[in-house]
Amino acid sequence: MTYALTARSGCSLVCVVWLVGCGDAGGDSASDGGSAANGSETETATASEPTGTTPGSESESDSDSDSEGDGPTGSGTDGSAGTVSAGSDSMSDPGSTGATMGVTDGGGECGNGVQEPGEQCDDGNLDDGDGCESSCLLPHTCGDGKHEVGEACDDGNTADGDSCSADCQVETPPQVCGNGSIEKPELCDDGNRSGGDGCEPDCTFTPPDCGNGEIEPGEACDDGNQVDGGEFDYCKNDCTKHHPAACGAPVSYAVCDDAIDLADKTDPRDALRAIGVCDLQADDSVVVTAFEFDPAAQPNTWQVARGFGNYAADLDGDPNTPPQRLYAPREGHTFLMLSTGTIAAPDADGVVVEATNSQVKQGANGNSGDDALPSPFKAVDGSNDGAGGTPFVGCDNGVPGGDGDCSDTLQAQWEKTNGKVNDRIYFTFKTVVPAATYGFTFDFVFCSSEWPGYVGTVFNDMFFAYQVDPTPDDPNANPPVDAYSGNVAFIPDPNDPTQGLPLTITALDSYFDGPGYTKAEPQLWGTGFEGHACSDWFTARGGVQPGAEITVGFFLADMSDANWATVALLDAFRWDCEGCVPSEADDCGIKPQ
Repeated sequence: MTYALTARSGCSLVCVVWLVGCGDAGGDSASDGGSAANGSETETATASEPTGTTPGSESESDSDSDSEGDGPTGSGTDGSAGTVSAGSDSMSDPGSTGATMGVTDGGGECGNGVQEPGEQCDDGNLDDGDGCESSCLLPHTCGDGKHEVGEACDDGNTADGDSCSADCQVETPPQVCGNGSIEKPELCDDGNRSGGDGCEPDCTFTPPDCGNGEIEPGEACDDGNQVDGGEFDYCKNDCTKHHPAACGAPVSYAVCDDAIDLADKTDPRDALRAIGVCDLQADDSVVVTAFEFDPAAQPNTWQVARGFGNYAADLDGDPNTPPQRLYAPREGHTFLMLSTGTIAAPDADGVVVEATNSQVKQGANGNSGDDALPSPFKAVDGSNDGAGGTPFVGCDNGVPGGDGDCSDTLQAQWEKTNGKVNDRIYFTFKTVVPAATYGFTFDFVFCSSEWPGYVGTVFNDMFFAYQVDPTPDDPNANPPVDAYSGNVAFIPDPNDPTQGLPLTITALDSYFDGPGYTKAEPQLWGTGFEGHACSDWFTARGGVQPGAEITVGFFLADMSDANWATVALLDAFRWDCEGCVPSEADDCGIKPQ
């Protein structure tokens, strides 16, 4: 399927002085190296995209040419393209030091600040994108991918039948249950018409079967028994969580992100507050003993936001409640966003809304490209006392130089990319695990413009959540203690439940092809990943030992190139009384559904 983004042209009312500027509306600069489409999907570039390419039209060799992390070919040190963009309807007069005036067909002089015959506007300059184009014509905005006044939507094209009409008004596309796209009034669409698999043939959620041992939509837990909570039973018969009296984790948590100044980046601890880590009292919050935020992180590579994107729907299935934004806080009032590219500032409502397809070919963002991982992150196998080969078992905590990744999920992917880091961002904190508490959880979203073009390649941005638990092993304890250190954001390998996979577009490919949000689906509107992919909210689980001072860290980086942005949303870090068993790969980590 081809997604066409129309290019604006100002040639229709201008004389010969403009012909050179309008001669190549395609915008392919000689330095770009844009090539044949990767896969079957191509997209036509807009005149405002200086690289001349859009997702799906980049070949692997193009990404490979940028493997040093310096942004797109021909870019400057700030990552901006070093070529004149197509559709730039102006050219310099060699004999003039000021701006050149354009001559319109009506005899007026465009750029003199006076609206004359043949001009629709004249703002005194020859700049595009400021409401009056360099041809002194009003901009044709519908279809440019920017959600502007008078538009209900703008999906970057002027086609009907794709949820946003040719005149940029919301339309209801034909609803086809089973096509893999969630179209109103569907609650789900897993790409098939089978029942009992989480999404029914009528595209409603499969009613949860409490007690079957599977956590399904609408359930907080499901331990597969009919015990209604107890000292060592953490799930009630209605599949809501039970909080045993001995568990020292808070029963309820303080809210501390309601007064964050979203425009103020001087206090990195706002990142903690945004994910629900308030550092107040142990009975109502997660208490922090140490904190580090990447000192090289640029302010526009992370945001605290109250929402992301434009999509809202009846997500709770209750017709009596207003539509809910898909990417909204999971607790409190905000969540944290991290990016290997750049993130737009939140609007007046605190919502980050990106221009259509803006997360493609961003280039280097000014963050560190140091290939050495900061502490405590380690992309080396940590199982089997550091020798690897027994994922989740025999963690090397007690071995000198240990605390490697006991999931054994990071090293192979890291080596595949030659450990070439670009645009990294990370933060870490230490905290003491409450009494009788055996785990923690957090929620996150993973969006990447690398999907689908770079599945299975070295160009797979990496996100991992890392924990270090220094508790000594005690094989004689009941149950035996084998404290876990390593990656928490792993996916069980569908081909081998004893193994895990790192969180990359390759590991998520089957999920994106199924229930994930991809290509033209309206869930991507306003994210900047239109034509690419975002996940739904996932919940990750980590297993810890009570009383331990653990280190928790989050790391995101472009790998092997610096061009294709990935964004992670984080929220709702919470203690979990029951925890999970790291040696059971399908118990901890994440379970895409």
